[in-house]
Amino acid sequence: MERRRPLLNIKLLSYAFGTLLLLESACMLIPLSVAIGYKEPHIIDWIDSIVVTTGVGLLFALPFRKHHGEWGKREGYLIVASIWVWFSVFSAIAFLLCGAADNFTDAFFESMSGFTTTGASVMRDVESLPHSVNIWRCFTQWLGGMGIIVLSLVLGFGGMFIYVAEATGPVKTKMSPRVRQTAIMLWGHYIVVSAVTFMFFFVGGMDTFDNFCHVFTTVSTGGFSTKNNSLAFWDSPFIHWAALGCMFMSSINFAVSLFFKPGKFHQALQDEEFRCMTFVFIGLAAICSVTNLITHPSATVEETIRKSTFMSMSCITGTGHSIDNFMNWTPALWIILLVAMCIGGSSGSTTGGIKIVRIMLVIKNSYLEFKRLLHPRAIIPLKLNGKVISSDTTNGVVAFIIIFVGIAIFASILLMFLGVHPADAVGVSISGIANIGLGFGSYDTGNFYDLPIVVKWIFSFLMILGRLELFTVLFLFTPAFWKR
Repeated sequence: MERRRPLLNIKLLSYAFGTLLLLESACMLIPLSVAIGYKEPHIIDWIDSIVVTTGVGLLFALPFRKHHGEWGKREGYLIVASIWVWFSVFSAIAFLLCGAADNFTDAFFESMSGFTTTGASVMRDVESLPHSVNIWRCFTQWLGGMGIIVLSLVLGFGGMFIYVAEATGPVKTKMSPRVRQTAIMLWGHYIVVSAVTFMFFFVGGMDTFDNFCHVFTTVSTGGFSTKNNSLAFWDSPFIHWAALGCMFMSSINFAVSLFFKPGKFHQALQDEEFRCMTFVFIGLAAICSVTNLITHPSATVEETIRKSTFMSMSCITGTGHSIDNFMNWTPALWIILLVAMCIGGSSGSTTGGIKIVRIMLVIKNSYLEFKRLLHPRAIIPLKLNGKVISSDTTNGVVAFIIIFVGIAIFASILLMFLGVHPADAVGVSISGIANIGLGFGSYDTGNFYDLPIVVKWIFSFLMILGRLELFTVLFLFTPAFWKR
């Protein structure tokens, strides 16, 4: 008699959980090294954090290091959804030991904001934080930008099920037949973009420490900064334009940006999502620039265009870096930027939001419905880049957008009942689910320290929902997941 496979492979989940915690503890060697280099009093705190994380990791991984079975869809979704939470928990412990956060809620919020690349902060004065804490805050965004699970694939751990559960977009792009090779190519490109950004910031005059921190948070479109005024601290057009270019590169599907090299750029131009993303960004920047030139005539043309273009890119990519306060712009632009935040960048990138490709597919399919009404017997398929998109994918896209908007509305109403001002409630909800560090109203600076504790936990849940694109998390709350 054939033995039935258990609903969940507990041995595999334990081994995976432990192994990934060991990965996090290894990453903590970076802030430990910085603490040693700057002779900070928090060296022992980072050692304690590493010991605790390593100890728990070994406790779960060692018993099943040889016999842990194979991956299934349930194991993939469960480990992806849960590991982001546990990474944030152990990172929060480090923040508490270093005295960077007042309580566990704030420490967990900051950690979740880092790993999900949201960039919303509860640190009142980041410039007063130890170098080791700041480098860890920024590194969590770099790690989360490409993905914790994708990094584990590079190390030979996991498989297609966990790659699909974490990858963004309605179509999961594989650049190689092997998932591990795809992960290696993604991380390789990610490192190259980071190195190029470092060179630009270096030429712009940014010191080494701030350079590393802002490379981590710009390439990941995260938005954390070592300065309270973000990139506005540097009155350098060169740095601002360099950061803008980096945000744009990171907002493109990495499978497409690999063609950004001599002789292959025409292949990138053939991608419909890339062309649409470029068109949307140019249009958004033009609208903001022209409007601000009219409404703020006292500023120079270059300054107005630079600030308008930068903030447009920061909003649509969900980066959250700031060189101007868009709440000082005309209110009409607030609505436009709010919509841009919801849309986000390209699939397969480090950006949040709905993603350009989903909006494209809905618009295309809506247009085709008119053709189908005129020609009811004709078979008119929906295509993207010359390939037919299945009805299942189309249905998934529509469902995603409906759920995304529904959760944003529900969260906004819930926050209003909890006493948050309506404008702030909408801003917080969009910031969370679209993984954007910028807010509206009272939280336009991206600092959410004054939010009530219960709202911070709701915000944290919205952040992980947005980073894992809803279904990976919501699937765990359905009865079907826990049934055979």
